[in-house]
Amino acid sequence: MKSHSKLLRIREVSEWINVSHSSIYKWVEQGRFPPPIKLGDDETKRQSARWVEEDIEDWIKNKRIKDD
Repeated sequence: MKSHSKLLRIREVSEWINVSHSSIYKWVEQGRFPPPIKLGDDETKRQSARWVEEDIEDWIKNKRIKDD
């Protein structure tokens, strides 16, 4: 059975890894952090960013491996 990953808001990601919202967005721009998926309507430009929980877990695991 395939597991389903939770979609996280920026606040949840920020609290989880203990860094500011702006740092997360900066890291995404620099390619140092997983990008969010965009939910919403392109026509009205109303979009929300959500991160896949599994992507963040993988990023943390990779950081731990590199730091060891």
